[in-house]
Amino acid sequence: MNSTVSLSISILIFILILRGQFRGTQKPIKRSGTPLLLPILYISTSLFQLFDPKLHIQSIQVITALAIGIVVAIPLIMTTKFEVKADGTYFRRSKAVIVILIAIFAFRFVLMETITNMDASTLAFFFNLVTLSYIAVWRMVTFSKFRRVSQSLAT
Repeated sequence: MNSTVSLSISILIFILILRGQFRGTQKPIKRSGTPLLLPILYISTSLFQLFDPKLHIQSIQVITALAIGIVVAIPLIMTTKFEVKADGTYFRRSKAVIVILIAIFAFRFVLMETITNMDASTLAFFFNLVTLSYIAVWRMVTFSKFRRVSQSLAT
């Protein structure tokens, strides 16, 4: 996968995340909250890169990508909040989440240009794994927060 395709996929994911954040402030989140977990499914399709014979990823690179993703998820978790209104639970509007997402996106491409010791397919997989890990952690914790807020509403 060349860098243009990786960039295009990243931009698409970024737009979908921002759209979801914006819609969550306008429309109540469905009662079960399972749509909060869908981005994990969407980005997990990048794991199909593992079938690429040109991919040469080492275990330390996988561990590093997962660790970076977990660290990146922390500010997103801290700034993602919900508010309860009469007709349901909404994301609380937060400019911080958008700023953090823009910073993550920009930081990713700065790093892509500075890391030169990996071939293109390995580098693309590395960053897709970072993205998968921060989205997975962020969305699972967000789902947990949503369920907690929703249950307090029900009682």
